[in-house]
Amino acid sequence: MSMILRKLGIINPALLGLALLLPTSAIAAESIESAEVLPETVSNTSIETELSDVSQSLILAEADVPTTSVSDLMNESEEDSLNQVTSVSQLSDVQPDDWAFQAIQSLVERYGCVAGYPNGTFRPDRAMSRREAAALVNACLDNLSNRFATKEDLDALKALQDEFAAELATLRGRVDGLEARVATVEAQQFSTTTKLNGEVVLGSAFVFDGDNDPLDSVLGVDTDTGNTTDNGAVVEDRFFLGYRTRLNFDTSFSGEDRLRVRLEAANIPELDEFGSAGTSLARFGFDENDPEGNTVILDELNYRFKPIDDLTLKIAVVGGDYKDDVNTFNPFLKSSGSGALSRFFRVNPVVYRAPGGTTFSAVYDVTDKVELSVMYAADDADEAVAGADGNGGLLAGGQYGVMAQLGFNPTDDIGIGIQYARSEYKAGADITQDTGDAPTTNGFDTSSPFGAVDTTTDNFGLSFNAKVTDGFHVSGWGGLTLARDPAVANSEVKLLNWAANLIFPDLLLEGSRGSLSVGQQPFIIDSGNLGIDDGNNPNITAEAQYQFQVNDNIKISPGLIVIFNANNTSSNDPIFVPVVRTTFKF
Repeated sequence: MSMILRKLGIINPALLGLALLLPTSAIAAESIESAEVLPETVSNTSIETELSDVSQSLILAEADVPTTSVSDLMNESEEDSLNQVTSVSQLSDVQPDDWAFQAIQSLVERYGCVAGYPNGTFRPDRAMSRREAAALVNACLDNLSNRFATKEDLDALKALQDEFAAELATLRGRVDGLEARVATVEAQQFSTTTKLNGEVVLGSAFVFDGDNDPLDSVLGVDTDTGNTTDNGAVVEDRFFLGYRTRLNFDTSFSGEDRLRVRLEAANIPELDEFGSAGTSLARFGFDENDPEGNTVILDELNYRFKPIDDLTLKIAVVGGDYKDDVNTFNPFLKSSGSGALSRFFRVNPVVYRAPGGTTFSAVYDVTDKVELSVMYAADDADEAVAGADGNGGLLAGGQYGVMAQLGFNPTDDIGIGIQYARSEYKAGADITQDTGDAPTTNGFDTSSPFGAVDTTTDNFGLSFNAKVTDGFHVSGWGGLTLARDPAVANSEVKLLNWAANLIFPDLLLEGSRGSLSVGQQPFIIDSGNLGIDDGNNPNITAEAQYQFQVNDNIKISPGLIVIFNANNTSSNDPIFVPVVRTTFKF
């Protein structure tokens, strides 16, 4: 730049003014170039000397040109005098639509040049004298020269570079290696939109309460002796080991949506009335019995998206359920793979489980503390639109359910949910969702109180969860079911269920958890015109569990499930089910 400036003594002053108003990128680029090629022997002192020579030559060359001096300009308006101009907005006659606005702005605000007259004007249309050019060039280049590194700075930088040469070479090699690995991952990635995650659950348990055959509870006869027995759960001792494997393919197209495809294979038995426990009250939360024998099936297919910020919609074609779409107010125990061991203590069975696998749900955040959820469920995808007999619609002809929930979070540590669910079940369906569906006294079945006929239910629920302290949480619910036989006037059976859970996060070890649960699975409190009331002998279910977190991917959960008065029959012995569940996630 100094060589260029030495030639300015013979150029037209107007061309010099135009050069000063070049875009700042040109000035910045030349400054950086100068800094890179500056010889070690050149210092700021030599630059200042050259600039002084240039300024002097400009002034001498212009001596015979009559013009206003810088001093005269400073005296033009003493009352309007300004300090250093720091913003182009201080120049009253420079407008954003001026062709040189950006260049002037850079000279003033980026490089700190005095680019205006003391009275707050720039006078862009006025011709520039050589004296004015010299003053302006000197002011700008003084500022620019201060950005150059000194010889001492360069020497220090060179010494640091030499000292850490090995480390810099290693770092360069690691960066090159990372770039190569990233390129390989991008070239071989499974999908740009889909993520694969999986879960494997291994379960082992031992079921015992006596020496009787499990079929005794169903037939009412001791199959070994032929003697009549009390209907109820009677089991034989049995040990088993089973597994459940799930692979989830989660795809997002916008970042606010998710398409899930889940594949599953499993052989964990359901401890129902035909199994080793003789009652479905003993079912596990992670059971999945494949009658075909370890066949891989499509277990879930759903799509969730947000049309607006506060509204989430979800459509499930396979494997839909209310509990998967809404807040169940039981965050620690809801999961089948890492929550409660017992199926009952995961969610309230009469309001959170739908009568079918096809669901439509909408969850709307009314405020940051209030949430409204509405859901519809059908037994099969075709019944969602046509009904089982082809004559029905959304709410007629098929087995279906609707649910609404109003959730409150008065504080960050408290959650409360109020639920209502209406369900239409076809003949022989299970209205208690696999809780208590076995014969009780006199052959009365809680899950099908009217026998193999269509049944309508109205279900009311109240759920809550609360953080008492960092290491102690509570959750629970109560549920009331009003069941009716549509073909019989004034027929109504009332069922009740409730549960309370004590949870101890980070018990003994960070990431581990302890829990104690107790409750009563659905039992009759009023049998109406059926004339049978099992309210005097309701079941009691309890669970104790400790979940040991081996690492972020492995959890081992030993525990014990105990059932008293199984199938709401006091003559049945208590059922004990020690369980060990191991969960792998990846």
